[in-house]
Amino acid sequence: MTNKVIKGTTLLLLMIMSVFMISCDKEESITSDTVENYVDEVVFDMQEEGNCGRFGCYEFVFPITINFPDSSSLDVNDYEELRDAIKAWHESNPDGGRPTLGFPLEVIDEEGTIISVADRSELHQLRIECRRDFFANNRPFGHRFRGQFCFRLNYPLTFVLPDGETAEVNGPLELKYKIRQWKANNEPTDERPELQFPVTVTMEDGTEVEVASKEDLQALKDECSG
Repeated sequence: MTNKVIKGTTLLLLMIMSVFMISCDKEESITSDTVENYVDEVVFDMQEEGNCGRFGCYEFVFPITINFPDSSSLDVNDYEELRDAIKAWHESNPDGGRPTLGFPLEVIDEEGTIISVADRSELHQLRIECRRDFFANNRPFGHRFRGQFCFRLNYPLTFVLPDGETAEVNGPLELKYKIRQWKANNEPTDERPELQFPVTVTMEDGTEVEVASKEDLQALKDECSG
């Protein structure tokens, strides 16, 4: 009789522990999904703000700066770092608001024009000029599964200034410095520096593609986001 009671009690305890473990696993899964959904929303909002990324007219030129609600900021070198930074912020500050884009920042359009964006109003104007409407027709959930970008630039590369002069740069920080310097010395103007072709870009899947002309770059962007 005693052995039966012990066995019954042991079985009951095992059942309770199993239910508890399953419940914890489900809770952990739900929490993980919630955090990833939050990251999706923030990245989606950042891209939508300027119609940037795989389904927009422009690509961010990394590194970009993100600003946090506590007035701190961080430079990130790609979308993986961007997502990691947003996730870390949210896990430490679950009720602390959302990170936003920092300015100035640079984007490149479908024809290889490099645009230095001084503030949110300039980015909003670029969004208006964009001919794509992906962000208006989609929601952010699962955004990570749709791809973040079409291509990123490979260095060194050369860009052509509106006055015909050329400048070779060996990395993104050098590019940003020279583009911002040129813009500061030539305002107000609607003219912008452009890439000198051919250039090599890396696609999201890691494939390197040599692009011979602005028409080829636009075709690449169309194919990528189609």
